[in-house]
Amino acid sequence: MSSRSKTPSIPLDRPVTWEEWLRGRRARRETSQQVAPGMTRRDTGPSDRRLRQFFHGRRGLPFRPTEEL
Repeated sequence: MSSRSKTPSIPLDRPVTWEEWLRGRRARRETSQQVAPGMTRRDTGPSDRRLRQFFHGRRGLPFRPTEEL
């Protein structure tokens, strides 16, 4: 087993750049697809009224394909 993780880590000594965040997001999404393939967004939730107000009737922004991240 390798001691080096393939998932990007968050630097503790400086803010995360946008590119680092995108690489981490892509890695998290790929890992989640291995565990639970398909859409992971809930249909309903306790904050629906607030979310739908901000996102024009939807619960959030549309997902981008992992390839676009």
